[in-house]
Amino acid sequence: MAREKGMGNLQREKSGRWTMRVGINGKRYCRSTRTKDRDQAERVLQRFLAPLGLGEHRLPLADVWLEYVRSPNRNELAKATMDGKRQVWMHFAKWMEHFYLHVDDLAGVTSDMVAEYLVCLRTDLCATTYNNRVCILREIFRVLAQKARLEEDPWEGVRLRPDDSHSRRELTMDELRRLLEAAKKVKAEGEQRNCSSEWHKLILIGIYTGLRLGDCCRLDWSQINLAQGIIQLVPEKTKRHHRRIVTIPIHPALGVALLESAECNVRGVKTENEDASHLALSNSHFTGPVLPRISEMYTRTRSRVSDRLCAIFRAAHIETSVQIEGRKHKTPEATFHSLRHTFVSFAANAGVPLHVVQSIVGHESTAMTRHYYHENIDALKSAVAAIPTL
Repeated sequence: MAREKGMGNLQREKSGRWTMRVGINGKRYCRSTRTKDRDQAERVLQRFLAPLGLGEHRLPLADVWLEYVRSPNRNELAKATMDGKRQVWMHFAKWMEHFYLHVDDLAGVTSDMVAEYLVCLRTDLCATTYNNRVCILREIFRVLAQKARLEEDPWEGVRLRPDDSHSRRELTMDELRRLLEAAKKVKAEGEQRNCSSEWHKLILIGIYTGLRLGDCCRLDWSQINLAQGIIQLVPEKTKRHHRRIVTIPIHPALGVALLESAECNVRGVKTENEDASHLALSNSHFTGPVLPRISEMYTRTRSRVSDRLCAIFRAAHIETSVQIEGRKHKTPEATFHSLRHTFVSFAANAGVPLHVVQSIVGHESTAMTRHYYHENIDALKSAVAAIPTL
């Protein structure tokens, strides 16, 4: 019987006449349209709202996210990124509904309301998460400013907090050895007894390719050329922006693990006259994921893969998180993504030019590669010691 329109509602009374119920600047107005005709009542409502610059030009808070998704002014982002932005917006919308129920459109949000909301964020979030939410909300308001007829930006002048981000650290050689040993003892469900653990191979792939967890779990035989000794794929994270292929040379240690995996697959399907080693070397007979059981697990429930990896890290006596002063929860420090940091650091410390490392790991700039690069103190000392004494 009631439908939102413009800045207010039209509600049909028992008499059949339509009544306007409007909220403006915190005040509620209830006026009869004195008509039983729905379209005529709509025109009465719009005439009432027009002098106030409201009406159909408003953008209800309930419609903000849908309008943002439809907007041609926003950047094209991956689904996971958009999901994260949606959660940030829904948190703000629910806060507005709880504390400012009378404000139901984007233009009604003021700088004072934003300031109150930010006070709540400061008490619960670290600076990095706080800054991320501020930037997302600021962008949503900027993209929809024209459609919502915003007279002023309530986020103007809002400052970001000093960055306190804590990146993943690289792993030491001793930690890598312990990690591989711990992974060897863990078998995936349905895995053959005479084959090494898929979790062990997953760790090896992460160490020697620098790929992200998702790309390692979903690594497919079609992306591997054992004859040429290279892996070629488009990283999942950058598929939405571009389809730039990264080419990764296969390290000898990784090559051995891949050959073993190929031979295990051959053993499961070969006939009496087939030569397993020949098929493994060509790898042209294989389709599907290199780690079929882990790939299936990652596709169904990613958290199971993360939980199993955390257990392997703990078995290797590697602390996965640290407590940072000022934060409620522990911050991740050593995870599977640390293998990516380790790959970049090992390559850079070995003298590989940053632009080459950038090409292998798929970074769009050397600045991002430097973020992953952790200097080797001994290498720095050697560099300074090489300067002749004057």
